[in-house]
Amino acid sequence: MNVVNIGLIGAGTVGCGVIKVLGQNLDIIEKRTGIRIELKRIADIDPDRKRPVDIPKSLFTTDARELLDDSSISIVIELVGGTTVAKDIILGAIDKGKNVVTANKALLAHYGKELFAAARRKGVNIGFEASVGGGIPIIKAIKEGFVANKIISIHGIMNGTSNYILSRMTEEGKEFDDVLRQAQIEGYAEADPSFDIDGIDAAHKLSILIMLSFGIFLDFKKIYVEGIREITPIDISFADELGYKIKLLAIAKSKDGGIEAGVYPTLVQKETQIADVSGVFNAIYIVGDSVGPTMLYGMGAGMMPTASAVLSDVVQIAKNMETGDSHTSLPKLYNNKNSSFLIPMSEITTKYYLRFQVEDRPGVLGQITGCLGQNNISIESVIQKGRHLGGGEVPVVMMTHDAKERDLLSSLKAIDSLQVVKSKSIFIRIEEL
Repeated sequence: MNVVNIGLIGAGTVGCGVIKVLGQNLDIIEKRTGIRIELKRIADIDPDRKRPVDIPKSLFTTDARELLDDSSISIVIELVGGTTVAKDIILGAIDKGKNVVTANKALLAHYGKELFAAARRKGVNIGFEASVGGGIPIIKAIKEGFVANKIISIHGIMNGTSNYILSRMTEEGKEFDDVLRQAQIEGYAEADPSFDIDGIDAAHKLSILIMLSFGIFLDFKKIYVEGIREITPIDISFADELGYKIKLLAIAKSKDGGIEAGVYPTLVQKETQIADVSGVFNAIYIVGDSVGPTMLYGMGAGMMPTASAVLSDVVQIAKNMETGDSHTSLPKLYNNKNSSFLIPMSEITTKYYLRFQVEDRPGVLGQITGCLGQNNISIESVIQKGRHLGGGEVPVVMMTHDAKERDLLSSLKAIDSLQVVKSKSIFIRIEEL
């Protein structure tokens, strides 16, 4: 039986998952492939810390260069995270002619073009199934299952922490800060949750899917990103009354003028598949011109689901080595356009949910609709609650027809300057799937 030696750099949560899956399912892998995967060496800065799996001390080193210099190791798994040390490790492995498997979405979002070019020059592969969607095989689906399709659109719930928080807010009517604190206590949110709740993590993943789906490496800094800190129970309640749920979606759409791309909260119709995705689960809804609408759903993070994806890449590379196939499945950037290919958010057209906090007196609605009408925005429906004797403040909620975002922003600027409007207007985009 052919033996393929692998080296693991980073024995944290996912690294321990890789070790655990190998311990549990090594026989299954051997029976299915005829290949034995042998974990030969582990590099980690703290070999002695307590871990959820038993690891022989003899496997450890604190120097990752030992793995890179070991000619018997043909596949290196990088699980240290970040964009500095990890980049050096991957480039070092490639330079030594080794294949690489990584779950590092941030690194690929910022430096993927450089890393893939280096791997192509050396004739080695980079497996990155675990970088998007945890155990959901979305990378393989796009690269292989949908290869004959023009991808029309991608809508993804790609961050379990944000989805968990929004789900709890929807179910329990609690404020964002209260649910975030509980999520941190329960281990669903980091001590510093910024990457998750501000949409950055989902945007990293979206940039990878855009590269695979549209053949272009976008400047990550130009992708529009908006998180969920400003979502309130009142907006969730109004959305529910209107037949919607609020989700943080990563969205990419192919348009004649380029690609629309961004991460932001959206209203999605209740009882659609993606609206029903709750808790820490992820889902990625893709429309292809031939296959039509499809959705992949599952655990988007965690020790075991992510380890499953890491080892799927390891096994695929090992199978290629077994057959002597030098072919790599590195993504091809076939769109030779620059970042101007990305359509600015000001130019997108969609429907909007609007909420205004206004004085409760006659004529207010007319002033607001006048500002909207002057900017070519028409109203689909209106909800006005809480008439009070003697005045006071009340919320007014509107749903628009399709409108260009720059027109909406011009309208809101004018509306917010009205004396009858008592706080900054709220708007949330609506996605009709």
